[in-house]
Amino acid sequence: MDPADPANPLAPRAPTHNAVDFDALWTLGAALMADGPVVTAEEVDEVAEDHGVPRAHAWMALSYAPNVQVERTADIAVAVCCARCQLWGAGDLVADLLALRDARTAAGRLSFDLVPRGCLNRCSDAPVATGVLDDGVVGFVNATAAQVTELLDAVEAEAADA
Repeated sequence: MDPADPANPLAPRAPTHNAVDFDALWTLGAALMADGPVVTAEEVDEVAEDHGVPRAHAWMALSYAPNVQVERTADIAVAVCCARCQLWGAGDLVADLLALRDARTAAGRLSFDLVPRGCLNRCSDAPVATGVLDDGVVGFVNATAAQVTELLDAVEAEAADA
């Protein structure tokens, strides 16, 4: 397949966003690793505050701290590629998902755990994410917080019908 063919998943795409400085993410990742192998969402937010960076940056740094996991509090997890997908808006997606999670939690609605990851191997469809539920996995390409909202609303509706 021609490397420049848009149908080729490895075709070059013009970035739409700038990536967060790798050294900054590495520093945040190291701070998270110092907090232990399991951290709470609040501890991730504290690292962002302590370093004077947006919350999304500390969350994205988790993808550079493979020995650290965020304590699970929800039945649904949303994993977001925070590697090359940064060039197509993964940072904005993480920020939007944090806001969505906070709003749904505050409203007592079904929410999710955010799980930043390295490459999810769908660069041609960046940003990408997956929703991990008890009964399967849902993939999101050109992912948005609205897609995650639709998933959560559908799961809520199904539970109400049961």
